[in-house]
Amino acid sequence: MPNSSAPRRPLWDEHRSIVLTRLVTVGVFAVCVAVALGGPAIVDWLIARGRVAVSGPAVRWVMLGLGYLLAALALWMLFNLFRLLGRVEKGAVFVAENVRALRRIALCCALAAVICIPAGAVLYFPFACMGIAAGFMALIVQVLKNTFAQAVRMKDELDLTV
Repeated sequence: MPNSSAPRRPLWDEHRSIVLTRLVTVGVFAVCVAVALGGPAIVDWLIARGRVAVSGPAVRWVMLGLGYLLAALALWMLFNLFRLLGRVEKGAVFVAENVRALRRIALCCALAAVICIPAGAVLYFPFACMGIAAGFMALIVQVLKNTFAQAVRMKDELDLTV
């Protein structure tokens, strides 16, 4: 019979949450690589189905270029998120490197918005929807970055007074 006085580990805790988030990040990274590798087929499918608002020989190359640029931003963002989660898992939460990682993540989202919104207006409307979401995400991450930066400053001041 198990000892009922021993503390029980909850079914869901911070460690499991971080591990799950890191696993999902790796999964999304893999999907992003797969989509980038399948980029030409995806673009050809969109063009063949008449989903693209403009036509012409350059459209395929423009869409591929935009797709690869957005994939690079997504991969860089996911890499930074994975590293940030690793530091948090080790207990290094309010550190300057996490502030820098959040800044890079926000920048990736903002650049994706700057690319997607005009592309959605001209080429393929769902790009605009992705751009609006990316822009909103950039704002949220920027607020988190500012919060972390303030916490790092407070932590540094506290460490100096002790």
